[in-house]
Order: sequence, then C-alpha cells, then structure tokens
Amino acid sequence: MSSDHTASSRSCSPSGPSRIRVVLVDDDGLIRQGLRKIVENCVSLEVVGEASNGLEAIEAVRLLRPDVVVMDINMPQMNGIDATKCIKGEFPDTVVIGLSVAQGSGTVQEMESAGIYAYLAKESAVGVLCQAIEDAVAHTERRKVGG
Repeated sequence: MSSDHTASSRSCSPSGPSRIRVVLVDDDGLIRQGLRKIVENCVSLEVVGEASNGLEAIEAVRLLRPDVVVMDINMPQMNGIDATKCIKGEFPDTVVIGLSVAQGSGTVQEMESAGIYAYLAKESAVGVLCQAIEDAVAHTERRKVGG
C-alpha cells in the first residue's frame, strides 16, 4: 500500500467519524517522513499532502483544503511565516501549527502574528504532535459553535 492511496481512499470510506486532514510542510524530506509516521499512527488524523516550501504549502492548501497544516518555519523560496500569512488570509479556518528548531521569542512572536495556532519545537514533536493537532481542531470547532 502506497502512501498516495491514503488520500484517494478518504472519500470512499462510508462509515466512522471523519478524520482530521493534515498537510505536512518541511524542506527536509526525512523530517516530513518522520512527521508522517507520527501522524499516521494517530487514528483520528490523516495525512492528505506534503510540501517542501511555503509556495508549495499554499498550493497544497488550495488543492487539498486540509483542516490543519503543520508548518516548518525556515524553508527556501518562502518561509513558513509568510506562507502562514497567505494561508490564513485565504483560508482563515485552516489551523496552522508552527514547527521549528528556532526557539527565540522573536520567532515565536512572528509566527503568532502570522496566525499560527500553536508552536512546537521539532525535538518535542514526537510526543505532542497528535494531541496538539486534535486540541487545535477542537478549539477551532468550539469557537465556530460558540460564535
């Protein structure tokens, strides 16, 4: 079974609760692979796409309409901060979770002002990524219902 099969079989599943659709964005293919393995081990989540830079991330969101984007910050062509601004401007309901090795307060503030929901250090992502995605979507849904 290829990983491409996951995205195409999504619409064919007639039963069960809908899964949270996730796009992974990182310029390092090995990091994306690791993130994919983490997310695929979470029953409530489904990886529907990947991108290696901010421009590809914007296109992936336009095409795939994910619920959540896990966005690396430092990437070539367009960084994650600028890509997040574009995504949130066009798709305000899409949740973006920032992911970076840079932990300076200036970086976190830039990411927050761009519209990320949460920031995760890459080193801690293994233990908290699934829960962070689920929490972000639940919080966003509550805000929609509550007005």
